[in-house]
Parts: sequence; structure tokens; C-alpha cells
Amino acid sequence: MADTMVQDVMTHLAVMLYPNETIYEAVRRLARNGISGAPVVEAGKVVGIVSESDLIHALMPPTRHDRGASVLDVLSAIGRAQPRTHHGKKTVADVMSTIVFEVAPASSIWKAASIMERKGIKRLPVVDDDGYLVGIISRADVVKAMARGDEELRAEVIETIGVLGEDTVDGLEVTVDEGVATITGHADRKPTRALALELASRTPGIVRVIDDLDHSIDDSQSKEPPPESGPKDQTLDRHPEEVVHRGAR
Repeated sequence: MADTMVQDVMTHLAVMLYPNETIYEAVRRLARNGISGAPVVEAGKVVGIVSESDLIHALMPPTRHDRGASVLDVLSAIGRAQPRTHHGKKTVADVMSTIVFEVAPASSIWKAASIMERKGIKRLPVVDDDGYLVGIISRADVVKAMARGDEELRAEVIETIGVLGEDTVDGLEVTVDEGVATITGHADRKPTRALALELASRTPGIVRVIDDLDHSIDDSQSKEPPPESGPKDQTLDRHPEEVVHRGAR
């Protein structure tokens, strides 16, 4: 396979929050599960997302925030505290972000990583074709997918190139050293060689590809050059009706 899909690395049993929960209930659930954010779900579909910053801003003035503490430390401390009357009435719906970026289970993890990087977010809800939540993918999940051993990466590169067909690359050899793949062998055509290298480079965990792959036929050089034209016939520049009219006079 050329790409690892989101469904291969996502967390299936995602922690969900609900719009009518109080923010203290939400904080306790996040702290208990050791996470700093979660999707907000109503009738099985994502209607918002809550992050640690949403909760901290709602519960703790910035001047009281201990800069030496981690986010989870702060959430745990808030969760252990007794709810204040004015905060206890505030619900998840009051603090959640309704702008939610989602990804499909069959999407590439590279697409998920790109969305998280461009939008500056740490996790993406994974939804099916009907919009129902089926999991969560985080930056940590993407990193884990790439942090694999060289032998596992080598096997996947060979499997990936193998989709091109058994006879397309003769004597294929793949070695991987700390994520750097060296591809040797003999491809039947230049486009096959380029595609094999592209597939190898797209394997999650491969950081660089060294090209020792040869090829037999260069399709880009196989096209015959157009025949040289002789002296230009000036009548070819005329409109056909013009030529006919002149000949009839």
C-alpha cells in the first residue's frame, strides 16, 4: 500500500463530550483519561470540539495560571476543585469551538497531518460518509505510524512497489537504514522507475530514498520527431472557399 490510512492508526474508542455537560464534568473526564481535548457529539455527529485552552480560559484567569505546570496538571487541578456557582452552570456548548476540521477513515495519514499542521490543531475527529464519529486521530498517532523499525519499513516498501507487478522491476532489492531507503534493481520502463521511487518515498516512516534503480526503455525518447516540412505552399494559408472561387474564374 502506498499510504497508511487514518483508520489504521486512529483511536477507535474516542472520549466524547456532550453539549449539555458542565465544563467541570468535561474537565474531570479529560483529566481522568489523560487527554487535553475531545470532540463534542450530539446524536452521534460532531457539533464542536473542546481543547484545553477553551477550558482553561473559561475556568482560570490567565494571571492565576502557573506557567511551570503542564496542561494536564492544570486540568487535573481544576477537576479536583469544587465547582463555583457561576462556572458550574456553564456548559460545554458555551465554550466549545463550532469550527471543526474532520477527516475520513480512508484518508491518508499525510492528509490528516497536513490539516493539523496548517490549522495548528492537535487532533482530528474521524467521521464516516454519513458524518458519524468513528474515531480520533492525533499528531501522536501520526508520529507512531512513522516510528517503525527498519525491517518493517523495508517490508512495506517492497509490498508497495510490488503493486506495480512482478515483471515490472527485475531484481528488486530494498535496504532501509534509520528510515533511509535504498532501492536497487532494473525497471522495465523509465515511468515505472519513477513511480516505484515515488511509492517508496510515500511510505510512512521513510525519510529519504536513495535511487540505485535502473531502467530499460525511456518512453520520453521513443517518440519519432515530426518530418521536416518543405517549402511552404502559400495556398495552404488561404481559406478553402477563396481557393475554389479563384479557380472558377
